[in-house]
Amino acid sequence: MKTKVVWLAPYPILSLEPEVYVKRRPSTEHPCSWIVNLSNALAERSDVELHLVTESSRVSSTQRTQKGRIAFHVVKTGIPFLNRSFPPWLPLDTLTGFQANVVRLLKEVQAIEPDIVHAHGTEAAYALTAIQTRLPCLISIQGIITEYFKTDPCLRSRIVRHYEQDCVRRAKYFACRTSFDTGFIRSVNPDARIFTIHEAMNPIYFQNEWRVRDEDQLLYVGSLEARKGLDILLEALKLVVQTKPKAMLTVIGGGNQTPYRQLCERLQITGNVQFLGFQSAEQIAKRHLKSQMFVLPSGNENSPNTLAEAMVSGLPVIATAVGGIPSMVQHGQSGWLIPPRNSAELANAILELLNDPGQRARLGQAARQRARDRHLPEHVAAQTVEAYQEILKLED
Repeated sequence: MKTKVVWLAPYPILSLEPEVYVKRRPSTEHPCSWIVNLSNALAERSDVELHLVTESSRVSSTQRTQKGRIAFHVVKTGIPFLNRSFPPWLPLDTLTGFQANVVRLLKEVQAIEPDIVHAHGTEAAYALTAIQTRLPCLISIQGIITEYFKTDPCLRSRIVRHYEQDCVRRAKYFACRTSFDTGFIRSVNPDARIFTIHEAMNPIYFQNEWRVRDEDQLLYVGSLEARKGLDILLEALKLVVQTKPKAMLTVIGGGNQTPYRQLCERLQITGNVQFLGFQSAEQIAKRHLKSQMFVLPSGNENSPNTLAEAMVSGLPVIATAVGGIPSMVQHGQSGWLIPPRNSAELANAILELLNDPGQRARLGQAARQRARDRHLPEHVAAQTVEAYQEILKLED
C-alpha cells in the first residue's frame, strides 16, 4: 500500500511548462536542486504517492498537473489580481504571518487528503501550513532565519525569525543535516524527534571523476550576497597572486556583480577573476573538473549545497568553520576549514593546497567518498521514507 505524501516546498515552476501556464516568466529562477533531486528519487519508489504543493505569484490561478510520477499543485499567491509578489519595502505577506498564503495552501492539502505532510523550510508559509493541517508532519530545516538575522538583519528576517521559532516550538518531527540545525531545534524544542536526512545532490555530479592538474584554478559557487564572504575571497586572492600571478578565480552565482567587480578593480585583480553569473548543474559539473579547488568563505551557513556538490565531484574544498559546515568537512581529512572573515588565513590555505598536489588528491578523494554516501538521491529517499514510516507509527 502506498503512503500518500504531500510536500510543501519551493519548486522551479518554469520546469513545469507548458502544462503549467506561467503568466509572468522570470529571467532566472532558483533551481531548488535539493527539492528536485529528492522528489525525483522519492517518486521512483513503489511505496510512495507524491503530491508536491508549491506557491507562486507568477501564475494567474492555481493549477495542477502530473509530470512523471509526481502530482504538482501550483498555488496562486502574491498580490491579488496581479502576477507579482509583495515588494521588499511593503512585505504584507510577511507582516501578516503569511495568513493568506497558508489559507490557500491549506485548502489544497486538505483536498488531497494525504497520510503525512512534509514541509521544506521555515522561512515562509510551508511549515506554518504543515502544522495547521493537524496531520502527521515532518519539517525539513533549510537555512535558519534566526541565525541569518545575526549577519543580515533585514526587515524580513527580523519578522520571519519569530514565525520560525513558533513553528519549531509547535512541531514534533524535524529533518536535520548538521549539528548546527540540530542544536537550533534542541534549543527551542528539547522534546522534538529529529531525523538525520541529508540533501540529495544532482546525479550529474556523481558522474564526475576529478583529477589533479598543474593549474592554479579556483572556484566559488554561491549567491552574491554579503553572508557568503566573496569579498574576503577576493581579498585573499590579492595575496595569492603575489605568489601565483596566474591564479584564476571563477565566480558562479546570481546576484549583483557590480560591488565585487569594483572591489576587483581596487585590488587590481580584475584579470584574475571571471564572473559567469548563473550556471546550470551541467555547466557547474564541467567547471568542477576544470578547477583545482572549491572555496566557500561564508560567514553563516547550515549545509550549503554548492559545497556538497563539489565534494561529490571529488574537488578539494576550503570552507569556513561556521554553522553546519564542520559537520560536512573534517579539517585536514575531507577538506580544509578556516576561521571566517580572515583573508590572510584563507590565502595561506589556498597557497598550501596549490603548492601540494598530493594533498589536493588526498582531500579530494576523501571528500568524494564521504559525500557520495551522504548525498546519493536513492539513499536520501530511503532515509526519508523510513522517517515517514516511523512518524506514522508514532501517530497511529
